[in-house]
Amino acid sequence: MNALKKILVSLSMAGIMAASSTAMAANPTVAEVKAAIDNTILKIEESISAIEQGADTEATVALINDARQAQKDISNQEVDLKRNKASSKLKNAIAEVRKSELQPAEQLLRDALKDFQDIKQIYSKSH
Repeated sequence: MNALKKILVSLSMAGIMAASSTAMAANPTVAEVKAAIDNTILKIEESISAIEQGADTEATVALINDARQAQKDISNQEVDLKRNKASSKLKNAIAEVRKSELQPAEQLLRDALKDFQDIKQIYSKSH
């Protein structure tokens, strides 16, 4: 009887895990990916503007972090490699801002902006 309970619990847990993993693996719609790309570009542009206007470190870091969060919703095999490279530039820009190295941070943001604009073009051509 005890072994039967263990088997039933194991089977039910396996079923729950399988159901939740397929629900979590749902692909985003084309509109969701396009919105994520546009939002990322907007946040990077705001970050560049903040640096140009002399915003404080924490405000600038928050804007760049917003861009990093937005880019996570860009899920597409065609652009994943380029998105990962651009995401690294955002991460490095945050490090530069925290060191008060604004020129390198701004250049990293401009490079990331170009990358995300390229991603937008690539994605738009295929969808």
